[in-house]
Amino acid sequence: MYVAPSFIGGGKHSLSMKYSPNILRMAIVVLILALHGCAYTKLLTTRFEQPTFSFRGAELIETSQTGAVVDFLLTAHNPNKDGLKNVTCSYELYVEEKKILTGKDIPLELAPKGDTEITVPATIAYTDLAPVLRSVIRRILSGQKTIPVTIDAVLSGRPALYGEPGKEDPISFERRVVKTVDIPLQQERKNKAPVAPQ
Repeated sequence: MYVAPSFIGGGKHSLSMKYSPNILRMAIVVLILALHGCAYTKLLTTRFEQPTFSFRGAELIETSQTGAVVDFLLTAHNPNKDGLKNVTCSYELYVEEKKILTGKDIPLELAPKGDTEITVPATIAYTDLAPVLRSVIRRILSGQKTIPVTIDAVLSGRPALYGEPGKEDPISFERRVVKTVDIPLQQERKNKAPVAPQ
């Protein structure tokens, strides 16, 4: 009677084959790369170029007896083929080196391969000018209608393109833009007028 070879007990035909440690390591690496394929592939194959930022000017949106609303206008250039998320803008406004206003972590998205116009809105209450009240009064008494306001903006990001849940993002950038513009001290009517940068 013919008896088929048994694969259970071991020997040459056993299914419990032994693999070399090198093959096991390679299999683990392949498995990890397969699980995180997209993120790792982009990280390894994409050359990340840091975006640049420039100041375009400021636009007076509204003035009243109590303050002024000003939009500070910036341009971001993203040279990468992918859009960038997880980008923020924080800023401080100064008059004669005294801080009068702070804005933190304004979220931004940068378009791929091109320019994105950024508007940083700031409401300047005249009461916020208390630290520089003498300077403001001096300017009013001398007939000046504007006061120089410096914006110190920091634009930073950890692009989502490289983000991996629960892991530190290895790619980041930070750029600083500093510019001074003349802001009207007081104006009777509401208007929209450009403010020339200095």
